[in-house]
Amino acid sequence: MEFKTRIQFNLTPSYPFHFDGTFHKPSHFPNNLKLEEWESGKYWQTLRCGNELYGLKLESKGTAIKPKLLVSIFSKKALSKDKLLNLKVEIIWRFEVDKDLKEFNEMVKRDKIFSPIFKKWLGMRNTAQYSLYELLIIVIVLQNATVRRSQQMLDALLAKYGIKLKFDNIKLWAIWLPKALDKVSEQELRDLKVGYRAKFIKKLSQDFSAGKVDEYRLRKLSREETKKELMKLYGIGPETARILLFEIFHQDDVFDHISPWQQKIYSMLFYNKKLVSADKIRKDVQRNYGKYSMLATHYIWEDIFWRRKNEHIEWLEKEIRL
Repeated sequence: MEFKTRIQFNLTPSYPFHFDGTFHKPSHFPNNLKLEEWESGKYWQTLRCGNELYGLKLESKGTAIKPKLLVSIFSKKALSKDKLLNLKVEIIWRFEVDKDLKEFNEMVKRDKIFSPIFKKWLGMRNTAQYSLYELLIIVIVLQNATVRRSQQMLDALLAKYGIKLKFDNIKLWAIWLPKALDKVSEQELRDLKVGYRAKFIKKLSQDFSAGKVDEYRLRKLSREETKKELMKLYGIGPETARILLFEIFHQDDVFDHISPWQQKIYSMLFYNKKLVSADKIRKDVQRNYGKYSMLATHYIWEDIFWRRKNEHIEWLEKEIRL
């Protein structure tokens, strides 16, 4: 697919705004069939809005002090005013363009240990790059697997069911719509060597295709109500629910579950020790950062992976399952 129709508009993020920290997350695993592309000051991705697919390009045209975004939407045909408005609303939601960070920024200024990190990434947002269904697929292939294994599974699924999209001289992939798997059997998915995950992918796709899951309705619920609904989804446990609550629904305080591999990294980041109990880590983070516990952790977590891009961090390499 090639989208040549383009419409552009500007968005003015709330001050301050860190473009590269917001649109590039080096901690995310890099698959070979790319869903997104980034270079400093520019970002591209495929974008699902409802059942429609678009190419999205975001460019920094301002500064951290006076932020300004140039948004380019690439589509198959010209967009109606209503669709364009929906896309603007969706982009603002997904990337927290209008997020008020004043209270958070004031709080972390007083952090005696990590204030330099918070200052370095001042204005960074958590972003929902994907729809709920898309992120679920990504999280499923990440379960109990090395990075390389996850890459292989997602690449195999994308090559079989995904859509390759060209826009702005960039070629990226888009995850399929749930209904695309309506007539696909669990065995066909297993043949792509995704193992037990085939059952999860099939069942979740059926539920989304049948309209049993409404992401936009979930956005309006409280944290606990949303978590309750997410936990009803097939194969979704506490850790996956936490990821979804933060990365899709922008709940900044969901530091309530720590997986074993995260525990090891947090132990080094927060205490410079090989292993600290998950309960102590959770309580300390919640006490220090309160309703921003997950957002604050996000800054510290992403910072170490940004550092990894330019330097070898021995202890981190040992904990990342390649």
